[in-house]
Amino acid sequence: MKNYKGIILIAFLGFFMLGNAQKKKVAVITFYADKTIDLSALSASADLIAKNTELSDDPDFNLTEPLKKLHKAFFSEYAKNFDFEIIDENEVLSNETYKAFVPTYQEGNTFLTNVETTTAIEGYNVIPSYRKNIKDLKGVAEALGVDALLFVNLSFGFVKTGIGSFGYVSVQARYSMDLFTKDNNSIFQFNEIAGSKKKAVMVAGIPVMKPNKIQPMCVSAVDKLMKDLNKKVQRLAKKANKKMK
Repeated sequence: MKNYKGIILIAFLGFFMLGNAQKKKVAVITFYADKTIDLSALSASADLIAKNTELSDDPDFNLTEPLKKLHKAFFSEYAKNFDFEIIDENEVLSNETYKAFVPTYQEGNTFLTNVETTTAIEGYNVIPSYRKNIKDLKGVAEALGVDALLFVNLSFGFVKTGIGSFGYVSVQARYSMDLFTKDNNSIFQFNEIAGSKKKAVMVAGIPVMKPNKIQPMCVSAVDKLMKDLNKKVQRLAKKANKKMK
């Protein structure tokens, strides 16, 4: 009887150790916010584009705090929903292959991301999840000993209410989280949006593009985004966990 119990215990431990050994590893490879606000909902004029560029270049327009809140929530709350192991970010940030990686900021003929107008969590490279970057990152993934790479970024866009050149604008926070295997296969591409409670008046079709007006709207939008993001991530994780087994 004792031998029988011993065999069961050994078998159980063997299956347990095997399960842990096969657990997939993932590295968060980037975590940043884009300070250039999407103007597509406003039918942007040349003047508004210029003001938007000026805003994104303004050091007083600082998105560090809302980005830090999102970063903290990711590692303390969202990451717990996934069955795979998200390695300690210090392993990524201290890795020499990662630090030496030079990403692509432009894909095709369309300018999409400008590293000069982004805010990143300290130590992270700004790496848009373009296919070329994902392909080029295979060496980084191998240096880190991971099976997949996770890209996290935050961006913003204006939302208009009202008629013609009058009315109000609010800011929409847009959260993106994309997971790819080291061999360039997509596991998921997740997007969630939320609008700010705060609004700004438009004058002749142009909102007041000052940091003290726009930054509180961005913060408000991120706060609203985070309220239900954990539930959305829980649903996403159920699908992702099956794909990563």
